[in-house]
Amino acid sequence: MNERHPEQDWFKKAEQDLEMARRAMLPGDPIPEMACYHAQQCAEKYLKGFLVSSSHSLNMVHDLFYLTQECAQSHPAFSQLKLAAETLGRYGAGVRYPLEIFVDPNEEEAWEAIRLAEEVATFVKSQL
Repeated sequence: MNERHPEQDWFKKAEQDLEMARRAMLPGDPIPEMACYHAQQCAEKYLKGFLVSSSHSLNMVHDLFYLTQECAQSHPAFSQLKLAAETLGRYGAGVRYPLEIFVDPNEEEAWEAIRLAEEVATFVKSQL
């Protein structure tokens, strides 16, 4: 009998977000805002997938710092993702709305967001 791994469903969606982040930065007409948003979404889904894998009750929050802290309760090594969570966390809502208090990210920031999302993905998978 095949054992079900619900975190894999989260990881599949996370990988789709990572792919969309990369596509948003294709040469020609890059869209850094959307790259950053999808990078944030990738990290969020990896963290939630990890929580699901450890039978943690999942609150449907979007705060990456909070999610990182939740993961760190059972696996302290997750504390090393705090900087990535803080950086990517800015892109959850800020890039989707015309907010005066938010400055749109540039291409360099978008590539950094993609790198951080990849770092979160690699780290989460290494903890399973």
